Amino acid sequence: MQQTLGDTLAWPARYLSDKPALVAWEGHCRRAWTYAQLDAEVNRHAHGLASLGIGHGDVVAGFLYNTPAFVFTMLAAARLGAIFNPVNYRLAPQELAFILQDGGARALVFESEGGEVAARAQALLKAQGAGCVEHWIFADDSEADALPAWATQRLSALARGRSSAPARIAVRENDACILMYTSGTTGRPKGVLHTHRSKLAHNALMHQTMQFTRDDVGLAMAPLNHTAELHTSFLPRLQVGATQVLLRRFDVDEAWRLIREERVTFFFAAPTMITMLLNHPLASPAQASALRLVEYGGASMAPHLIREWTQKVGCDLVQVYGTTEMGPCMSILLPREQLSHAGSAGLPSMGHDLIVARVREDNAPTDPADACLPGEVGEILVRGPCMMAGYLHRPDANARALAHGWYHTGDLGHIDEDGYLWIRDRIDYMINSGAENVYPREVEDALVEHPDVLEVAVIGEADERWGQVVAAHMVARPGAAPTSEVLDAFLVHGDRLAAYKRPRRYHFRDALPKTASGKIQKQLLRMAG
Repeated sequence: MQQTLGDTLAWPARYLSDKPALVAWEGHCRRAWTYAQLDAEVNRHAHGLASLGIGHGDVVAGFLYNTPAFVFTMLAAARLGAIFNPVNYRLAPQELAFILQDGGARALVFESEGGEVAARAQALLKAQGAGCVEHWIFADDSEADALPAWATQRLSALARGRSSAPARIAVRENDACILMYTSGTTGRPKGVLHTHRSKLAHNALMHQTMQFTRDDVGLAMAPLNHTAELHTSFLPRLQVGATQVLLRRFDVDEAWRLIREERVTFFFAAPTMITMLLNHPLASPAQASALRLVEYGGASMAPHLIREWTQKVGCDLVQVYGTTEMGPCMSILLPREQLSHAGSAGLPSMGHDLIVARVREDNAPTDPADACLPGEVGEILVRGPCMMAGYLHRPDANARALAHGWYHTGDLGHIDEDGYLWIRDRIDYMINSGAENVYPREVEDALVEHPDVLEVAVIGEADERWGQVVAAHMVARPGAAPTSEVLDAFLVHGDRLAAYKRPRRYHFRDALPKTASGKIQKQLLRMAG
């Protein structure tokens, strides 16, 4: 029997019908759906979209925060054989317009917050003569929120009165179901296509890794439009019948309130979010009495942060290293390895092969047959059942990224004698200073150990004498005011870094530019410099 993303809701709806499935807070109002109610709502939305002619292979984009509308639309699209395209709600109009046109979206579901961006994107597409988006669907269902004049439908009206029975559509496991654009930290975003089969394989991987059960209560505090929250947390939890609590957008006060009041057992957070949670006065075991596991990814965590989390909160941590192209999970660092292998990305995830191979001098795709020795730095290559079907409309990028049947991550790293992966940096981020290679991450990991440093991003800056020099962009902890002299002494005299690796320039900032998923946007730092 073939299973699809639309079927992930079928089992809990059938056997856990009265169990709480979805909880959403809107101001002081708590709304909740059982699994039977959620299943019926998804079916009504599927029939509503089908009434517009949305069907197999059509792209439905969502410019949405973490809301019930996001969940209804995604699962409804899956049951129709359509492709759901979750879009980062922080994008500018030109960026949104590019994704809608590149992805060929037939419909965009949006809400009042972000509506101005959607309206301007619509105007841009019309000016370009790009008429791909036929349906501009307004997700807000409050009577206080009038339907914008330029919108074509209201989502709740589309679903109202429709049948709660499943739509009879033949959907195959090898059909595409998710189109997710890369965050674009190194260039124009590319549309990553995943099939139903790759998503269900990834669910199984996360079930094994995170040990999800129907008793879990998951908090979606990171954006659902990002692969980490959606694919490593929300969808796997949904399939086992866990309760899902939606936090519209990350807010540290509200996050701690929901963790306590909803008795949250699991959530995903980027390290920057974990730092904010740790620095909050509510951080304590009492506030998180039900919390059993927190997943983080996007970067490793410094040992002092791991120890601080253990002391202040008390629950386990697990690290995931991944990319949108791989579903995302490629390797795992388990709770018991957090300190013994701090800085490592762990061992390959279940069912995946991961190697490090030598980067070719002729700029051809890295050959997996030319594997590095333990400790030798090269490009990280991965293959497994969760690999993308490919980039949309990008044959050249596909040929390079999927050469030899392996996904080429563009990340530099090495594997140690015990098989653990250690990431050095992006190939594009490596700094060549005076003919010496410096890996920014190595400098960042050393600087973040200073007690006055909250966040740091290291890049190369042009220099007449050395070609490039190491430059550190710093954010100090509240109340601290570290100087370049103090940090330099910490690195060099503390025997933490070789002298040639230390930053020659320090830039002190109030904040670092980040994507919605918490990744630091180094290209913006380069442009600012």
